[in-house]
Amino acid sequence: MPSLSIVNVLLSTLPVVVPAPWLSPEAANALLLLTPESNIAPDIAKQHVRSILAGIDAIRPKLDEIAREHGKELLDSHQRVRHTRGVQHRVEAKLPPDILGLYIFLP
Repeated sequence: MPSLSIVNVLLSTLPVVVPAPWLSPEAANALLLLTPESNIAPDIAKQHVRSILAGIDAIRPKLDEIAREHGKELLDSHQRVRHTRGVQHRVEAKLPPDILGLYIFLP
Protein backbone atom coordinates (compact mmCIF):
# COMPACT_ATOMS: atom_id res chain seq x y z
CA MET A 1 0.00 0.00 0.00
CA PRO A 2 1.42 3.46 -0.88
CA SER A 3 2.37 5.67 2.03
CA LEU A 4 2.38 9.43 2.43
CA SER A 5 4.78 9.59 5.35
CA ILE A 6 6.47 12.74 4.07
CA VAL A 7 3.63 14.73 2.58
CA ASN A 8 -0.01 15.24 3.14
CA VAL A 9 -2.41 15.94 0.32
CA LEU A 10 -4.14 19.26 0.00
CA LEU A 11 -7.83 18.93 -0.73
CA SER A 12 -8.92 21.91 -2.71
CA THR A 13 -11.11 23.20 -5.46
CA LEU A 14 -9.59 25.36 -8.14
CA PRO A 15 -8.90 28.19 -8.05
CA VAL A 16 -7.78 28.28 -4.42
CA VAL A 17 -9.75 31.06 -2.80
CA VAL A 18 -9.69 30.07 0.87
CA PRO A 19 -7.30 27.75 2.70
CA ALA A 20 -8.35 24.19 2.07
CA PRO A 21 -8.23 21.44 4.69
CA TRP A 22 -5.30 19.01 4.70
CA LEU A 23 -6.18 15.37 4.43
CA SER A 24 -5.04 12.87 7.01
CA PRO A 25 -2.43 10.36 5.82
CA GLU A 26 -5.15 7.68 5.84
CA ALA A 27 -7.46 9.73 3.62
CA ALA A 28 -4.58 10.58 1.27
CA ASN A 29 -3.60 6.91 1.00
CA ALA A 30 -7.21 6.05 0.17
CA LEU A 31 -7.10 8.52 -2.75
CA LEU A 32 -3.91 6.94 -4.06
CA LEU A 33 -5.62 3.56 -4.17
CA LEU A 34 -8.42 4.78 -6.44
CA THR A 35 -8.46 3.78 -10.09
CA PRO A 36 -8.96 6.70 -12.48
CA GLU A 37 -11.91 6.43 -14.82
CA SER A 38 -10.38 8.68 -17.46
CA ASN A 39 -7.86 11.43 -18.09
CA ILE A 40 -8.68 15.07 -18.64
CA ALA A 41 -7.55 16.95 -21.73
CA PRO A 42 -3.91 18.13 -21.56
CA ASP A 43 -4.87 21.81 -21.85
CA ILE A 44 -7.24 21.49 -18.87
CA ALA A 45 -4.57 19.65 -16.87
CA LYS A 46 -2.08 22.44 -17.64
CA GLN A 47 -4.61 25.03 -16.49
CA HIS A 48 -5.07 23.21 -13.17
CA VAL A 49 -1.32 22.88 -12.64
CA ARG A 50 -0.73 26.56 -13.45
CA SER A 51 -3.45 27.57 -10.99
CA ILE A 52 -1.96 25.43 -8.23
CA LEU A 53 1.59 26.67 -8.89
CA ALA A 54 0.40 30.28 -8.92
CA GLY A 55 -0.95 29.80 -5.39
CA ILE A 56 1.89 27.66 -4.05
CA ASP A 57 3.07 30.41 -1.68
CA ALA A 58 -0.22 30.08 0.19
CA ILE A 59 0.66 26.52 1.23
CA ARG A 60 4.42 27.03 1.83
CA PRO A 61 3.92 27.69 5.58
CA LYS A 62 2.11 24.36 5.96
CA LEU A 63 4.78 22.54 3.94
CA ASP A 64 7.49 24.12 6.12
CA GLU A 65 5.60 23.07 9.25
CA ILE A 66 5.37 19.48 8.00
CA ALA A 67 9.11 19.46 7.20
CA ARG A 68 9.93 20.70 10.72
CA GLU A 69 7.63 18.08 12.28
CA HIS A 70 9.30 15.31 10.31
CA GLY A 71 12.73 16.62 11.32
CA LYS A 72 11.70 16.51 14.99
CA GLU A 73 10.35 12.96 14.56
CA LEU A 74 13.64 11.92 12.92
CA LEU A 75 15.67 13.43 15.77
CA ASP A 76 13.46 11.78 18.41
CA SER A 77 13.83 8.43 16.65
CA HIS A 78 17.59 8.83 16.34
CA GLN A 79 17.93 9.70 20.03
CA ARG A 80 15.87 6.66 21.05
CA VAL A 81 18.15 4.34 19.10
CA ARG A 82 21.45 5.92 20.13
CA HIS A 83 21.88 6.25 23.87
CA THR A 84 25.38 7.74 23.67
CA ARG A 85 26.16 9.99 26.60
CA GLY A 86 27.66 13.37 25.93
CA VAL A 87 26.86 13.26 22.22
CA GLN A 88 24.48 15.86 20.88
CA HIS A 89 22.39 15.11 17.82
CA ARG A 90 20.81 17.75 15.63
CA VAL A 91 18.38 17.62 12.75
CA GLU A 92 17.67 20.71 10.71
CA ALA A 93 14.88 20.88 8.15
CA LYS A 94 16.11 22.33 4.87
CA LEU A 95 13.44 24.81 3.86
CA PRO A 96 11.60 25.18 1.65
CA PRO A 97 10.98 21.48 1.12
CA ASP A 98 11.10 20.14 -2.42
CA ILE A 99 7.76 19.35 -4.02
CA LEU A 100 8.34 16.05 -5.78
CA GLY A 101 4.91 15.56 -7.27
CA LEU A 102 1.57 17.15 -7.86
CA TYR A 103 -1.58 15.06 -8.07
CA ILE A 104 -4.88 16.54 -9.21
CA PHE A 105 -7.98 14.61 -8.16
CA LEU A 106 -11.21 15.71 -9.79
CA PRO A 107 -14.69 14.41 -9.05
